[in-house]
Amino acid sequence: MRGMGPLVALVAKDVKQLLRDPRSLTMVLFMPLAVMAMFVAGYGEERSEVPIVVVNLDRGSISWQLVESLRSSGTFKIVAYAATVEEGTELVRKGVAYAAVVIPEGFSDSVLTGQSTRIVTVLDAAYATVSELVWQSAVIATQAFMKKASELYGTFYIDVERQTVYGPKVSSVDSFTSTIMGVLLHLVPMSLIAVSISRERERKTFEQLIMAPVSSWHIVFGKFIAYALVTVADMVVTMAFAVYALGVQVRGPLPALLAVSLLMLLCSLGMGLLISAASRNQLQAYQAAIFVFIPSMLFSGFFMPVELLSPTARLVSRVLPLYYFLKAFRNIQLRGWTLADVSQECAALALETAIFLAAAVRVLRLKVE
Repeated sequence: MRGMGPLVALVAKDVKQLLRDPRSLTMVLFMPLAVMAMFVAGYGEERSEVPIVVVNLDRGSISWQLVESLRSSGTFKIVAYAATVEEGTELVRKGVAYAAVVIPEGFSDSVLTGQSTRIVTVLDAAYATVSELVWQSAVIATQAFMKKASELYGTFYIDVERQTVYGPKVSSVDSFTSTIMGVLLHLVPMSLIAVSISRERERKTFEQLIMAPVSSWHIVFGKFIAYALVTVADMVVTMAFAVYALGVQVRGPLPALLAVSLLMLLCSLGMGLLISAASRNQLQAYQAAIFVFIPSMLFSGFFMPVELLSPTARLVSRVLPLYYFLKAFRNIQLRGWTLADVSQECAALALETAIFLAAAVRVLRLKVE
């Protein structure tokens, strides 16, 4: 227990330093709440309609019923009617609309005679997510039209039945909560602690620190505990704000969700300490933190499931803490899994935390010597 005295003193010093730094304290306390609120405002259920162009080459009454089906779907806003396919395509190319829906000649006659017909969607592929949304919504609106057409004209229709698991509905906010929490629990604490040692080097206080009767173990774990005390409290407040103030749905045990979030937070702090120990100044630390976050953002399941990525990307994802966090968080929040069900992901996060801390102690010791 004699070695605990220096550790307690270092913890107290870093906590006081954090509390005396208004900018750091503001970022720690208010940035996660602001990001969560902005996320809900941007990804809530009320979205703007997607602007599209309609090219109706048929001009028959039934084709205009299809146009009305597109308009009433709640997804599209028809911003223009083009006379030709080329004109509609040019409007998409100019950014006036994200897609052009082309209804070919003879469409009404084909519906009346029960023949197969088609419509064409010209999509802006530069916005992959939006183009996929437009295509799927056009399919749904067309199927709704086909059902009405069968009742009015006796033609056939294709009814697509939908069944769900872990449903029946997952809102946009619920679906993206794991992503926004991943950013808050990875990039923010990692960037915050990454400058802790390098800041002391720039302020010329690091030499005084290493002259004291402390080891690199004391320095690393002192900062780790100090920053954990501050950021863990912030994590709990942010989670409570999301669940109770913003109505984010949690199907699994909330304590399990907090436990997984805590493991991710501690792992991020460990990674940030390793960056701080290896950096000579604050600029290097900030740059390294952002550089480390980029592959996490690309290969951890932020934009699409990891299983849909290339084999190489899947291998990279297995060494990223954010991959295990997103997988465990989503399974608990959306599927109702328990902590035991995500024990492998928790073990991976705990192991990586230990590796980062051990590496930080080793790197810092080498630099001191």
